[in-house]
Amino acid sequence: MNLNDVRLFVRVVEHNSFTSAASNLGIQKSTISRRIAQLEDQLGVRLLQRTTRKLSLTSEGQELFQRCRPLLEELSSVEHYVTSRQDEPQGRLRITMPPEMGIFIMNDVVASFMEKYPRLQIDIELSPRVVDLVEEGIDLALRVGDLNDSSLIGRKIADAHLQLYASSEYLARMGTPLTPDDLHHHHCIGAALSNNQWVFENWNQGRPLPLNFRMRANSLSFCREIVRKNLGVARLPKNFCLDDIAAGTIQEVLADYRVPTIGIHALYPSRRHLNPKVRFFIDHMLESLVEHPWLN
Repeated sequence: MNLNDVRLFVRVVEHNSFTSAASNLGIQKSTISRRIAQLEDQLGVRLLQRTTRKLSLTSEGQELFQRCRPLLEELSSVEHYVTSRQDEPQGRLRITMPPEMGIFIMNDVVASFMEKYPRLQIDIELSPRVVDLVEEGIDLALRVGDLNDSSLIGRKIADAHLQLYASSEYLARMGTPLTPDDLHHHHCIGAALSNNQWVFENWNQGRPLPLNFRMRANSLSFCREIVRKNLGVARLPKNFCLDDIAAGTIQEVLADYRVPTIGIHALYPSRRHLNPKVRFFIDHMLESLVEHPWLN
């Protein structure tokens, strides 16, 4: 039994698609199809049932997948371990993260990591979308907020500290809220498309405050621009508006009411051993973010 053919079979099952597996592995779909057909001929059994719309495992295919996948992961971990024993890691590291995190927090981290490990190549996708790491061949995802994907391993990297902000002109026109309840009479700007409430730790026993947001966007920078245009109150990272505050054009709102921090997590596929390139980056990130103003 050809081990490389078994690897291709496992990847096709993981991606649930010949096309996705071929794209991820950088080889022709026809090559994968031919190699798996050879594997089936060698074993004398059908492993996959293929139609134009659906891919399913036979009972023999399910057995092979369940038995071989952990063995391949163990072999991969050995390969990663041997690679990590080199004086310098090499290869390609694929990372995804939200745009503002990349631009305002991680740019220095990535730059210093590249300087430290010049033989590593890095692909970074700046996107707010939730990426399927296995499906798209991503090594590491950095995400903000609650984690919903239980199939991934998550490690908290830091906490982002938030506060409410509004422009001085808006507050002069609409009045300054004195308690969270007053926000019902203001134009609130949400920085998440799926969230309809804000929480204050030392108000109303920490229960969420439902709000009818005037606008929501999945970009902190866009929300800040709306605040700058005197259109409402937004919850933004501390130090995100320092220049505007110094100029007197933006003010902190409800400063006596504590906004919960938001966790920043590093996520990677659930495997027995962590890819050394990912481990190197996480260690470097933790060291580099200790004094970052957004996280302190």
